[in-house]
Amino acid sequence: MSDARDSRSSDGTPDDPSDGTPADPSDGTPVEPDGPTVATDGGTADTGDARAVSRAGDSLLQRLISRREVGVFFGFLVLFGLIGVTRPDIFLNWGSMSGITSRLFRSVAPYIIIGIGMSYLIIGGEFDLSVGSMYAVGGITFAMLMNDFNLTVLAALAAVLVVGGVVGLTNGVIVTKAGVPSLITTIGMMSVLRGIAYYFTPAGSRQTPDLALIDVFGGSITVAGLEIQNQIFWAIGLTVVFGFLLQKTRFGYHVYATGDDQEAAEMAGIDTDRVKIVNFVLTAVLASFAGVVAISYFGSMFGSAGIGFELLVIAAVVIGGTNLFGGEGTLLGMFLGSLVIGVIPVLLVLNGMPVELQEFLTGVVIIVAVLLDILIRR
Repeated sequence: MSDARDSRSSDGTPDDPSDGTPADPSDGTPVEPDGPTVATDGGTADTGDARAVSRAGDSLLQRLISRREVGVFFGFLVLFGLIGVTRPDIFLNWGSMSGITSRLFRSVAPYIIIGIGMSYLIIGGEFDLSVGSMYAVGGITFAMLMNDFNLTVLAALAAVLVVGGVVGLTNGVIVTKAGVPSLITTIGMMSVLRGIAYYFTPAGSRQTPDLALIDVFGGSITVAGLEIQNQIFWAIGLTVVFGFLLQKTRFGYHVYATGDDQEAAEMAGIDTDRVKIVNFVLTAVLASFAGVVAISYFGSMFGSAGIGFELLVIAAVVIGGTNLFGGEGTLLGMFLGSLVIGVIPVLLVLNGMPVELQEFLTGVVIIVAVLLDILIRR
């Protein structure tokens, strides 16, 4: 009995063992292959492999295009490009455009910093409506501690972060242990904190003292005529750090699992209450830090600072691809969503829109974005 073995090409066609030419399956007559065969000496790849490589490339491109962050970035570019279409006199003037870009960076920095904590919270299945008031309390307390109690910059910062942590802990415990919905809990905390902010600004605002170390948070650098505030560097740095923690650590996995299916997460041994409490603490601490960074740049802060921030931050998070019902989202998406939220009022102001219309159109964009997010996920 012969011991001959069938040799097969990459597409599964039987080959003649003597010369590698495919044989006709009916009579064994050699036929020419449709395309180049695989060479044993490293020659031309078979067309089947080429098609597989092409399909892999197409799949990679499709996955890239399908990522929510790509669409959000494209939307930002469209909105930013509309400035050039509607106001080419400003867009083509670097002096004017650098000022607009600087204003955009300045406006989105607090959204990004607060949005980091809000992303953790929403991915974990909760949200916090008190962040705008916490932002004001953080900045005002920072200035008050340095002026009235002569604390150093670092001591005042540490005290502010502790205050934020206590507020976040209070929210988290009420939500998880007392069972009060986060909507009710944080609306109540929003009112409490706003009252505190007004109480400690009897003259209308608080000012920071003239200390060099404050510039670490509120300073800026100028590159080619473009002022870049330190707060945007803080925003980028914190996004990278907490983005890594969210994507690459066990706690980040617990956050996603808690928001996706809390009951299943608990059955898997995850302490979902602890996860949510940590997220509330993180959100309040970052909101208070955003207030410190803001007052360090502007030099003063009113008791009304941060009103409406909570809705804008939530909108930025959702526009960036975070599922409003938990279990899905990235900090990169939140970062890009903040840019979208920031560029809308810039575009409207440059085109002379009245304040009332600006508020109206910004609200419409937010509602449409959230509705589209819900429809896409269905």
